[in-house]
Amino acid sequence: VVPLAHGGRYVVGIRGLVNLNGETVDASDAFAALRDTVSSDDPRVEDRRELYEDLIFPTLAEQGVDRSTLQLAWDFVVASQENITGKALWMREDLYERIETDGISYVIDEVELEPNETTARRVKGHLTVPLYTDIDGPGALLSRDDDGMPFANGTTEVPFTIIVPKTAFEDPRPLPLIQYGHGLLGGQGEVQNGYLSDFANSYGYILFATDWTGMKGEDAGPISLMLVTDLAKFAMIPERSQQGFIEKLAAMKMMKGPMLAEPELMAPDPADETRSISLIDPDRAYYYGNSQGAILGGAYIGLSDQFERATLGVGGTPYHLLLNRSADFDPFFLIFKAMYPDPLDVQFILAMNQTIWDAGEAAGYAHTVNGEPLDDTPAKDVLLQIAIADAQVTPLGAHVMARSYGAPLIDAPARPVWGLDTVESGHEGSALVEFDYGLVAPLENIPPDKENDPHESPRRDAAGQLQMHTFFQTGRVEQFCDGPCGDQR
Repeated sequence: VVPLAHGGRYVVGIRGLVNLNGETVDASDAFAALRDTVSSDDPRVEDRRELYEDLIFPTLAEQGVDRSTLQLAWDFVVASQENITGKALWMREDLYERIETDGISYVIDEVELEPNETTARRVKGHLTVPLYTDIDGPGALLSRDDDGMPFANGTTEVPFTIIVPKTAFEDPRPLPLIQYGHGLLGGQGEVQNGYLSDFANSYGYILFATDWTGMKGEDAGPISLMLVTDLAKFAMIPERSQQGFIEKLAAMKMMKGPMLAEPELMAPDPADETRSISLIDPDRAYYYGNSQGAILGGAYIGLSDQFERATLGVGGTPYHLLLNRSADFDPFFLIFKAMYPDPLDVQFILAMNQTIWDAGEAAGYAHTVNGEPLDDTPAKDVLLQIAIADAQVTPLGAHVMARSYGAPLIDAPARPVWGLDTVESGHEGSALVEFDYGLVAPLENIPPDKENDPHESPRRDAAGQLQMHTFFQTGRVEQFCDGPCGDQR
């Protein structure tokens, strides 16, 4: 229910296992030989005997487990934090060194004036970012030198979108930044959604977004092809996603640096109209991601040193827990089921690949968010807003995040959550808020009904938006609902 300790060694023992007829499952001959100290003709068994006698059986005995009752036991070691995050952290520092030496290069491609009732300008352009993958496109892996570390393999062009609300020109002043993270295999165009434009205008924010390289629209086809033809190339998902992390770091640096003097993001100074002022306040910057933007965002906020507060909407971790319970992955499961008819095989494959995926999603960075931050990286306070019976991202994944981040429930919660305390409204720091729309998720490891999916409801809830704004500005999580949030309040 929480990520395991990096570098920790764990011993697992299984006992009391029965089959569907209620009959005790026999241990394998190999394990029985180890358990019962019976010699074996299999050299693989004898090679393991010392490990079992010196570590596995004594460790279980310390917990009161009689070895004679065991049907299976083994040990494993968790990857170190450096193993999971070391490459991304190295790329971050390399990016910053290049920015300090060469600056940031970007081009404004298009400016849309008043595209809707609450947006004054929609600015689109592209920035140049170091490329740390072997190719500049879907299916890429990180470039690697002789030591196995990535290196800059040229540059790539990263499109961006900036939303400037009308309030910025009606009442000119520097506004805080929100970096937005889009949903599953989507794109930055999501930042143009009306509810976000209205939010930015009502509360006074500059929004900006880039595509999430590795998990954006153009990656969908190659990912599907990889699942069918060569699952050994699964690393293309998390490794190209790490390139996406670097692009988002560069975009934030751009917004807090050269964009301060960008004419399209300046307005006449109310105190002296012969002068112009920047519409960006670089000292107030935040991250907001929904769905995939919260799943990958959980990794990005652990890596970023450019802000201290983030809101993750309808997200969770780890991915292999989320997939079976997501209606979004039905097409991918059709592929898996055709190749692996036994659902246990499918789950085993997902779980094994999670050890590769950790480097590119929230699971591998859970400790870094505010428990054990990376070097030169501030701890983050995180507001988690999720929907009970979400058909696309199970709240179980957000519960893992909440326990990892030390995020309690805000009174009055929609329901108790195992391992989480309840605190009064106005709590400072991380928190979990569940929205209840009167729906019930199945107990089975399957998605809820997508016909009544509340996945997008919290982000559009007026009380939820006010809660996020208050959190960003004050660090406090207030309860603005009369009872649990959602239709049932």
